[in-house]
Amino acid sequence: MSGQRSGARAVWTRRVVLVVTFAVLFAPLVVVVALSFNESRYGTLPFAFSLQWYEALFASDALFLATGRSLQLAALAAAGCAVLGTSAALWIARYGRRLVPVMNAALLSAVTIPWLILGIAILTVFTSLGLGRSWTAMILGSIATALPYQVFIVVARLRSLDPALEDAARSLGASTARTHRSITLPLIAPAILGGALMAFTITFNNFVIQYFLAPFGVRTLPLEIFTLVRVGYQPDINALATIVLLATVVLILALQWTVGGVQRAIQPAQE
Repeated sequence: MSGQRSGARAVWTRRVVLVVTFAVLFAPLVVVVALSFNESRYGTLPFAFSLQWYEALFASDALFLATGRSLQLAALAAAGCAVLGTSAALWIARYGRRLVPVMNAALLSAVTIPWLILGIAILTVFTSLGLGRSWTAMILGSIATALPYQVFIVVARLRSLDPALEDAARSLGASTARTHRSITLPLIAPAILGGALMAFTITFNNFVIQYFLAPFGVRTLPLEIFTLVRVGYQPDINALATIVLLATVVLILALQWTVGGVQRAIQPAQE
């Protein structure tokens, strides 16, 4: 009996911890969504449903222009990471095994170094190269920041593949490029998509790198929100946050559906 009680108590404790953890993670998001529909400018009670902050958001061009720049920057960084990160991962997993410890150390250093230090270092290097604070510098800096995540995800996927699949393709006369294009890339497509999404998310939210590298007059969404918060609280930011949150949920669901379809398509090849 005591053992059953201890087991039941342990299960109940884990459930409580799980509920508290999810509450801490998602309660702020719920509050932001609720405030975006509250008539009060300062989020006071009683709650009165209103769409005025969405009307104010759509009437303002600054936030939408900043959001468009952030989406463009994040998309370019994600595409760059997908190409460069996948190429680097293929080289590490297939040809650079002797340098794996060195490459892992370099990539881990790029991940663990604080973005504040990394932003200063990137700005110093780009200034010496003549790029300075520019749109090109923002793209390259964002790629440099998010690239290690793409490499780690794709390398992990490559190491889980059966090498016999590539060997079989080569034994049938396929070149290395044809093998990568017809066999390897379809099998690691979910990892490439996952890494690109990670790079997109990191770039979209990376205030520090954008703060150091953005040219004068160019404001991404994090920079625009920072400027607005400095001069005073704007409730239409809650409306924008709700729209971004909804778009993120839709993107995640679409990615899961896409990755699931890719995995179902390549399952017969793996078997």
